[in-house]
Amino acid sequence: MLRSSWSRVAALPGRAKVLLWTNAVSSFGGGLVLPFLWVYLRDIRGLPVWVPAATLAVQAATAVVGGLVWGALLDRMPYRVVVPTVMTIAGVGTAAYALAGTPVVALTAAVVYGIGISGVGTVLRTMYAAVTEGAQRSLVFSLDFAVFNGMTGVGVVAGGLVSVAHLGTAVERFSALYVADGLTFVMTALVTAALLPRGTADADRPAERRPGSYLSVLRDPRLLAILAVMLLTSVVCYGQFRSGLPGYLTASGALGAGGLSFAFALNIVVAVVTQFALMPALQRVRRTTLVGLSGLLFAGCWLLVLVAGTQRGTAAVVLAAAGVTLMSVGEVLVVPVLSALLNDVVGDEVRGRANALFSTMLSSGSVLGPAVAAILLPPSKGLPLMVFLIAGSLLTSGLVWVLRRRITDDLDLERTEEPAPAEPALQS
Repeated sequence: MLRSSWSRVAALPGRAKVLLWTNAVSSFGGGLVLPFLWVYLRDIRGLPVWVPAATLAVQAATAVVGGLVWGALLDRMPYRVVVPTVMTIAGVGTAAYALAGTPVVALTAAVVYGIGISGVGTVLRTMYAAVTEGAQRSLVFSLDFAVFNGMTGVGVVAGGLVSVAHLGTAVERFSALYVADGLTFVMTALVTAALLPRGTADADRPAERRPGSYLSVLRDPRLLAILAVMLLTSVVCYGQFRSGLPGYLTASGALGAGGLSFAFALNIVVAVVTQFALMPALQRVRRTTLVGLSGLLFAGCWLLVLVAGTQRGTAAVVLAAAGVTLMSVGEVLVVPVLSALLNDVVGDEVRGRANALFSTMLSSGSVLGPAVAAILLPPSKGLPLMVFLIAGSLLTSGLVWVLRRRITDDLDLERTEEPAPAEPALQS
């Protein structure tokens, strides 16, 4: 199986491989600073506590608006212009945090970074879809998810080591991490600028084809169903992993900082291993079956977490670890599968907008998830939150059956035939 999987990876178009490598580097850079923004601004820079809170809020709000703008630009302008621009702005924004000694600089960095990072997921998904087709498209989205998780985890470890190293001052060490993150985005911008062909936005677009609109995307019931599943999954899973899960387990005293660190590390390891070991064996299973199964896995996860909150010591750790394992496997069955399905459904005229909406649904969990946790955690020691998450996970599986009725079998079943040797034409 491993040899077969490696053969499929080796057969990917050269552009897809380069995109995966550049995403690996930028994901490593993101991991360097992933856990630190709040600590950096409040404890290292000594800014008032409202500053990191406002910075995160501004960054998230800017990202939602910016993502929709980038999606429209991708459908109207050359990829060779839009993709490097997105990466450069994101790099400048995160590097600007190295200078965040005042609230004004911190908030300015949040705006710039939010504008840039909002387009990163959108442009990468659009690019992957543009340079692959058929079974290779599903494969590249799966690899992207594994690369992101794995390299982000490596970056988190490296960033943690640098943050406690006896090299310079704390401000200098953390500033260096943000500059390094920025450089990874700039490197990605340079590589994609060289990778993409020159030309005009409409050079390869038939005269009768015109860029669509967000309204035309939302009129497609298949895309609406995909977006609805992604939004609900984002709220009950991705948005809760850094809010509801640690909030519930620590408030009850079931786990401490060490237990949470173990859970976070386990999530990354299981996701990466599952991506490489399990997904190749499931390529002939219906996509809707895989996504529907993820809802059941999420429900099982929250049930185990609910019980873990009533335990202490080893029992709590084991139950929490089992729940996180189910969540990790479920994560692998959602984003890569739905990303490939969405890009098989849409046409090139709205591909940028469709991927922008998908990224917005995914990132919305980072806003809605913590908000739900803040409301439902305090009453009855978090029991309402756990009930909500279990019910929401089961509802996700129900929505998947709606999606199955709206797509054809050839879309639901991954196309396993190999594409022609030539790389697909790429909008220049």
